[in-house]
Order: sequence, then structure tokens, then C-alpha cells
Amino acid sequence: MIIPYILFFIGFILLIKGGDLFVEAATCFARITGLPEVVIGATIVSLATTLPELMFSAISAIHHETAMSLGNAVGSIICNTGFILAICNLIKPSKITSRFFYLKGVLLLMYLIILWVLGAKGVIGHFSSIALFSMLIIYILLNLEIVRYKIGNSKNTKDEKEGRSLSFKKIVLQIFQFFFGALLILVGAHLLVDYGVIIAEYWSVPPGIISLTIIALGTSLPELITSISSLKKGHAELALGNILGANILNITLTIGVSANFNDLIVNHQSIYLDIPMAFLINFLLIVPALYNKKISRFQAFILLFVYLLYTSFLFIYHV
Repeated sequence: MIIPYILFFIGFILLIKGGDLFVEAATCFARITGLPEVVIGATIVSLATTLPELMFSAISAIHHETAMSLGNAVGSIICNTGFILAICNLIKPSKITSRFFYLKGVLLLMYLIILWVLGAKGVIGHFSSIALFSMLIIYILLNLEIVRYKIGNSKNTKDEKEGRSLSFKKIVLQIFQFFFGALLILVGAHLLVDYGVIIAEYWSVPPGIISLTIIALGTSLPELITSISSLKKGHAELALGNILGANILNITLTIGVSANFNDLIVNHQSIYLDIPMAFLINFLLIVPALYNKKISRFQAFILLFVYLLYTSFLFIYHV
């Protein structure tokens, strides 16, 4: 029985390393275009860091493990806010100065409500995936407007100017890194799905719980890496924008693509616990932050406490 654990762990490592390489390459490509770093984080990086969730959930849906597919997407939303963002703000509290936080925050809460409505009938199918893709288009249009606004109101930094003067060899290496990272994510996602199911069955733990917790944490590690990197550079709002963007993409893109491969069965746990928890933890983030114009350490502690309480409940009671 030790082989499945080894292969599951290898898949975990491949997914993390692949996500790291992919995000780094995607960021480099974005800098070549001359876009301001804050715009890169809110658009390109959010999309890149969501790729592990997208790959895992899509492969799970193809393998008819729809509980794992939906569980990973919803679990990643909960993990992004309750664990990653909480940890980042315990290290360094964020001040909210951008009006775009309001737009993305409210949009995220609205999208979570719509997701619950779509799933309330017990299945998220092809029709629901069309609705989710429509929501994705709205989000993309909003981001394009933000990009246009920020480009018109910002100057290129030294790093951005250097990004456009990369050598041909460096560009070729980044292209290789981009595709190699994507390949590692794909292989890692396959290993996690196949052996995650075996381990879950051995311990009589529903696969959905494994995907809501352990796998959700693993696929969310690229967000953790980029968020900590942003904090080190003094861009706390960049980390916040990345998390909000990743959460929206998990709803619209990850679940939308997965539902296109196979109807996602939404069980009672998802309807009455998981999706409401995703809404609650993001509500606890967004509403106080809008009122106080900051995310305090106390608020971050509450988010982390709620997240740990939720995950403990899942494992203790095997919902």
C-alpha cells in the first residue's frame, strides 16, 4: 500500500513545481509586453496560478470523479482565502487603496451565490457551464477595463523595461519552462487523481473530502508562492488581487470547463456546507475590508480559525 502514497506525493511535488515554473514563465512573457506589474498580477498570474486546479478538476471530470472535480474547485476557493490570504495578512496586514477591490470583491460574492443556485438542483451540467462561461466573459471584460485604466495611469518601472529587453536565449528558455511547467502540472494532476482515489478508498474517506482539503491545498500552492513573493516586494494589494482573481476563475473557468466534460453531481454536503462556507469565508474577508479599508491581523486570524475549524470538521466527522 506504500506505492500509492509515494506516487501521490510525487504527483503533489510535480504539481507544485510545475505551477511554480509555469507562473514564473507566464510572468516573464507578460513583462515582455510592457504591462505594469500590478496589471500582470491581476490578470496573467491569476490565470497561471489557477491552472493546477483547472487541470486536476478537468481530469477528475473526465475520469467521472465529479465529486473530486467540484470539491477541488470549491476547496481551493476556501483555502485561498482562509489559509493563504490569512497567512499573508498575519505576516503583513494589507491596506485597501484600490477601488477595483470593491468591484472584484462584490463580483466574487455574487458569483458564489450564482454557483449555489446553479448547483441547488443537484447537478452542474452543460447549460450551467454556459452560464459560468458567460460570467467568465464578464470578468475578462472587467479586467480589460482595469488594464486600460492602469496602463493609462502608470509609468513603466525599471523591471518592466528590462523585461522587454530579454535576449533570444532567455526567451527560448522561458518558452521551454512554460511548456515544461504545464507538462509537470498535467502529469502531477493525473497522479493525484488516480492515487488520491485509492488512498481515500483505503481509509474510507470520501474522495470529495480529500479534494476539498489536501489536494485543494496542493493546487493552491502557486497562489501562496506568488502572494508571498508579492509581499516581499511590498505589493500587498497585488497578492490580494491575485487571490480574488483566482477565486473567480475557479468558479467560472475551472468548474465551467469541468462541467463541459461531464455533469458535476452536487451532493448535499456541497449545497449545505462547502459552497456556503466558501461564501462565508469570502464575506468575512470582503465586507470588513471594504468598511475598514484594510485587512487587519485580527481579521486574518478569524479567517484562518474558520478555515481550520471547517477542515477539522470534515476529517473528524467524514461528512
